[in-house]
Amino acid sequence: METLEGQFISRVSAFLGRSGLSRTAFGTKAVGDPNLMPEIGRGRSPSLRTADRILTFIAEQDGGSGGGRDPPRKP
Repeated sequence: METLEGQFISRVSAFLGRSGLSRTAFGTKAVGDPNLMPEIGRGRSPSLRTADRILTFIAEQDGGSGGGRDPPRKP
């Protein structure tokens, strides 16, 4: 079973591959931090709030096509 950290990194990496954005541009556009991805690469763990902002950015850029969060579940 892949960890949440691994899933997050995989999702971000897949988006970077699709989008063509540089790691610096991605961090700047997603959360206003050009050093985000280099720091994550060095072991920084983003807060849940920051991770949520990143996943929301990815979902918005992917046009809601599943690039970010899973769709809400029906009760």
